[in-house]
Amino acid sequence: MNLDLFHDLAEENGPFASVTFDVTRTDPANADHVESRWRAVADQLRTEGAPDEVVASLEEAALEPTGRGGEWGRLLVANAEGLLLRHELPRRPEQDVTWGPVPSLLPAMRALAGAVPHVVVRVDHTGADIEVSTGAAGSEEELEVQGDHDVLHRFKGGGWSQRRFELRVQDSWEQNAATVAHRLDRLVRSDRPEAVVVMGDERAKAFLEQHAGEELKSLIVRSDVGGRAEGTDEEKERQAVEEILAAIRAQKEADLVARFEEQTGRAEAATEGLEPVVEVLQRAQAEELILVEGREHDQQLWVGEGRLQIGTSREDAEMTGAEHPVQVPADAALVWAAVCSRAAVTLVDRAQLNPADGVGAVLRWSDESTPHSRVPSMPGHGGT
Repeated sequence: MNLDLFHDLAEENGPFASVTFDVTRTDPANADHVESRWRAVADQLRTEGAPDEVVASLEEAALEPTGRGGEWGRLLVANAEGLLLRHELPRRPEQDVTWGPVPSLLPAMRALAGAVPHVVVRVDHTGADIEVSTGAAGSEEELEVQGDHDVLHRFKGGGWSQRRFELRVQDSWEQNAATVAHRLDRLVRSDRPEAVVVMGDERAKAFLEQHAGEELKSLIVRSDVGGRAEGTDEEKERQAVEEILAAIRAQKEADLVARFEEQTGRAEAATEGLEPVVEVLQRAQAEELILVEGREHDQQLWVGEGRLQIGTSREDAEMTGAEHPVQVPADAALVWAAVCSRAAVTLVDRAQLNPADGVGAVLRWSDESTPHSRVPSMPGHGGT
């Protein structure tokens, strides 16, 4: 998972109030459930030492309705300066409330882990409807692209005039598809989706691919379901898109696991185990942090006020420049170090991968000083 969403937080000073909670309002008659959940959250923040003004800075953002149906969560982060981040989560998350030196981001990441930035294109002979979803960043955009060629209906006569008219119709279809392709080329460069799902008229899809740039063409996935026609089954469309995105997620995870195993086998650009991973995070050497779901990372790490001041002991953290390091849960500290070093984070199932201590890292670079260890510092390496 790309952590661009959280990068601005790395420029802020703690301590931080972090809240991940359920903002679902399934029944307007029970809207006060969100208010009661917030009151419990606010009480917990105060109990943990958060000042009243910090709690107050979160309240309005916490209680604002989503304006959407279905189940939703919300991540909020604040410090003494006020609200720093509010982000909607596309499912009910595990509730998490903390006040401390680093924000607690893992519960929100779990809710966002399945998000894949993508574009859905419903195309026909006149143009296309385009939906853009930026994945974990949460924003969505809807566009309509219409071609400027209006000879679109086939003539039912005969002879040479019919043939000339059909050629004009085909040219109109192709020019309209080219207009859509050029708009998508720009969108792919600006929004960096991982897939462009194209559905609708087969000839229009073919013309679109014909005029697509190389980057767009590499991202196109055709769907036999959906389109712009009236009566299209929206539920089948949604399922088709979800199946495509699930396949992309699975392939990305499989590629990462294969890369990790290859590099650890060679003792090269990957490492595993809590102590080695902390060391490569200290040096901003990790490209991707891997955390195994189902493993309890309940060990405490030491962190300081500055970025990447992290250690497995007080002395280790002080070696990075921390003057008054304090202990925080290992998962929170590891994810925060990944945010501060612009690393990505992937959550995997232990059936896919089970490194020492349930934590590993794929590295940006490796040298003779890079720690490579398969020796667990906590029990359970390779276990169930």
